[in-house]
Amino acid sequence: MLELEKNANKAKKMSYLREKQIEHREYQLKIAKECVSKNSLVVLPTGLGKTIIGVYVAAGTLENFPHKSKIIVLAPTRPLINQHYDSFKNLMTIPEEQFVVLTGKTVPEKRVELFQENQIIFYTPQTLRNDLVSRRYNLESVCLIIFDEAHHATGDYAYTLIADEFVDQNPDGTILGLTASPGSSKEKINILCKNLYIPLKNIHTRTRKDVDVKTYLKPMDVYKIGVNLTELMGDAYLAIQTLLEERLQYLSQLGFLGVKADKLYTKVIRKDLIKLNAELVRLVKGDGDKTGVYSALSVNAQALILFHMHELIEQQGLDVLLIYLRKVKQDARKKTSSKAVKILASDHRINQIYIELKKNEDLSPEQLIHPKFYVLEKLLLQEFKSNPDSRVLVFVKLRDSVKNIVNKLKTSNSEIIKPARFVGQTTKSKDDKGMSQKNQLAILEQFKQGHYNILVSTNVGEEGLDIAECDLVIFYDVVASEIRFIQRKGRTARHREGKVIILYCKDTHDEIYMHIALSKLKKMNVNLKSDKQLRTSYTTVPKEIIVEENLLEEPRSEPPRKVEIHQKQGNLQAFLQKPSSDLIVKKQKEAEIKISKSLPVKFGIRKNLQDDQISFEIVKSINHITLFDRVIIQALDPHQFEEESLLKKISHLSKKYTLFVSIFDFVDFSEEYQDEERLLKEKIKEWGQNNDLKAIPIDLPEELYFIVKNIYLHSQNKFEGV
Repeated sequence: MLELEKNANKAKKMSYLREKQIEHREYQLKIAKECVSKNSLVVLPTGLGKTIIGVYVAAGTLENFPHKSKIIVLAPTRPLINQHYDSFKNLMTIPEEQFVVLTGKTVPEKRVELFQENQIIFYTPQTLRNDLVSRRYNLESVCLIIFDEAHHATGDYAYTLIADEFVDQNPDGTILGLTASPGSSKEKINILCKNLYIPLKNIHTRTRKDVDVKTYLKPMDVYKIGVNLTELMGDAYLAIQTLLEERLQYLSQLGFLGVKADKLYTKVIRKDLIKLNAELVRLVKGDGDKTGVYSALSVNAQALILFHMHELIEQQGLDVLLIYLRKVKQDARKKTSSKAVKILASDHRINQIYIELKKNEDLSPEQLIHPKFYVLEKLLLQEFKSNPDSRVLVFVKLRDSVKNIVNKLKTSNSEIIKPARFVGQTTKSKDDKGMSQKNQLAILEQFKQGHYNILVSTNVGEEGLDIAECDLVIFYDVVASEIRFIQRKGRTARHREGKVIILYCKDTHDEIYMHIALSKLKKMNVNLKSDKQLRTSYTTVPKEIIVEENLLEEPRSEPPRKVEIHQKQGNLQAFLQKPSSDLIVKKQKEAEIKISKSLPVKFGIRKNLQDDQISFEIVKSINHITLFDRVIIQALDPHQFEEESLLKKISHLSKKYTLFVSIFDFVDFSEEYQDEERLLKEKIKEWGQNNDLKAIPIDLPEELYFIVKNIYLHSQNKFEGV
């Protein structure tokens, strides 16, 4: 008690705090004290006041920095950033006119002005990233950046670039990450800390079981309720499974799956097929042997559709599967329809399933409803009978299911059940319209006031929106991601007792996903408690300061050397087959892949490299991607393709680099006249052939990564020990 009073008195001395507005908690003060002037990650269950810790750290940091130093607070969504704005403004003594929210809705010129004028600045991350990339202002005057929902700091998300720029521009500044769910594995936690420049020893965590937080948490009971597939569901499930197995066996025989088994559907997951699809697209675009590739591309697309049908039966019900089959049949009649859709739509076994489902829809529609729905309906009736003022949040993966569940609940003939649909802003079709942020906020207010007592929500309700306290959270389907699992759970037991109920389908992937998520939760708590284990589990060298690379200048008078370029270039295959003695690299140990800050984030290179556990380094360079200091891969805008200028650049670089790969980015290409794209691609191809250079047009962001990875993997052995 004395310690709490001592810490509270210390907090009161901070001239930047409105101490009477804050209920001082010992664990918050203790954690905040450890975070001032040290890059830190705070991991707390939802409801324990991560924002208050952020306020404490902000006040403590300002005590140690010049009077006009700035603080930036970042959060993934506008509603969440507005919540932070209100909290900081109400709890700090800084004048209200020194607080400002900057989002994409504020024009860039005005953002520059407001950044200069204000002290506590709240951003959506994409807005700040865009301003930093455009060099509208720098972060030299910023003493602290708070990254809320810090688990987003992976891959190419804006948080990673902002952290890079901040450390580069102001090494004396402080970074504070806040999250309830950093990830379960050591690798995920390591990557998060590495991307935010946080030493592993500076992770501060509490779980619901810790003594100093127990008194501030309300009880949360978690229940699991399993149901069985009905006979009709089982028949459809087996029929789809047979179709899926045929496709997987075909891909395996062609050598594209890399696995052979009698029951491939038990060995191959959707993620494997998504990766294979990107690889097949790359092969189609390439110059190599395309035997079987086009056929495999179509069969793989069919397998992905069948995987989706499988999951619909397991998780959503035959009524949702029927909706999907109707869409497949409608799409198959369109001229623009893919070969995969047409083949499946004409398959007699798919038609048999469709006819059977349609017959049941007309004669006994209850046969199509997933057993989970009846459990859901019963749970809701029980909840509102025992607590008429209760608020319930039902999480569902798919928007079709959200609409389906809401419609069924509305016709349940119960006056106490008042459901509302809650989805994201994107409009997918005439029958599946998105909700504007204004509509979302209106629904949330009506939910708070009791006009609705059930929100049936997609993942848009998992984080970033100020949803009223819920007494009951129901997972209508299961997510294997421990981060999403925690975010869903965090919607209850904040200020009063809460319950979480997980519905799942027995003996299916649904049950497997549930066990995976629960297992990951246990691992996360164990890993966070042992920073020693985390420190010894690094597979790559942690980020420190960003490496500066000399920016290459264009030669002043040297003309293009077309004759000599082919001696340095050749093609990719020739380069990969060169004996290692022909290639000279630096002897000091450096990252083999260097990614320039100027490379557009849409390509997802960072995330893919991290997923494949390939080390890389972020550098300042005009060269987008450098491998082994001998290969340059440059993404170019086709609209700005100038033959002589590019030849001149390659000629200059050929003195130092063995290979220059020109990637022409047609991902977001917009034609200024008819057939411009086709004509440009032909021109680029001809230019590459005439000059013996590698010029590759790409239509998908993923293609760039496969080119990078292909060169990297084939070249690794050439550089070992050099």
